[in-house]
Amino acid sequence: MEEAGPIELASSQAAGHESKHNGIFGDREMGTEYDIASIERVYRKLDRRIIPAFWVLYFICSAIRSNVGLSQTMNEAQGHDLAQELHLSPKQISTGLALFYVCYVLFDLPSNLVMTRLSPHVWMSRIVIAVGIIGACMAAIKAAWSL
Repeated sequence: MEEAGPIELASSQAAGHESKHNGIFGDREMGTEYDIASIERVYRKLDRRIIPAFWVLYFICSAIRSNVGLSQTMNEAQGHDLAQELHLSPKQISTGLALFYVCYVLFDLPSNLVMTRLSPHVWMSRIVIAVGIIGACMAAIKAAWSL
């Protein structure tokens, strides 16, 4: 008999069809049994594939957020900081940063709701594309009107 994967196992357990006997889990209707070691192997395999990708995405996102702060202070003595290059007032810089973080917070809840309905590869692809677009838009800023 063909064994069900971890997703089928999880869905059958959620439906109340699980049996537990001496560390062995299975589905009574399907006649399949899984031991804890095989389930842990699947989780370790998933962790080795997914966690590193999420770490990279996390550091890319934090690098983009911290670039604004760095650009405000780098080369200030030579006149090459963000405010002098783009001819921005402190109020315009504050407004731009506030709008960035307000949008960041506003889109967090809908983003988390959609995340529950999409598969991880689709969701991670969306994150990578969105981070790239936002980074390119930030690089294209030439004046206060483009903030």
